[in-house]
Amino acid sequence: MKELLQKAWLFGAGVFDFTKDKVETLVQEMVRRGEITQQESSETVKQLLAKAQEAQQAMVAKVKELTKSAVDEIKVAKASDLEALEARVAALEEALKGR
Repeated sequence: MKELLQKAWLFGAGVFDFTKDKVETLVQEMVRRGEITQQESSETVKQLLAKAQEAQQAMVAKVKELTKSAVDEIKVAKASDLEALEARVAALEEALKGR
């Protein structure tokens, strides 16, 4: 599980690093090689940035899902569970003081 989360994080970091400047540089290289025209470059930049944003959102959702799954699997207590236990311990301590 740890390895999968690390891979997800590394992939996500790569997606987050996909900045507009890098996309524009990539597209200008495509224009230079004749793969697309200068007129197509603007739309291509928009499309690539939209895909990068979609990939980023999908990665965030997947990491959240994996994190929740990992936490559920190892049965980590929630904050509300700990607060309830703290209240019970405090009540028991109070009850013992009276004895």
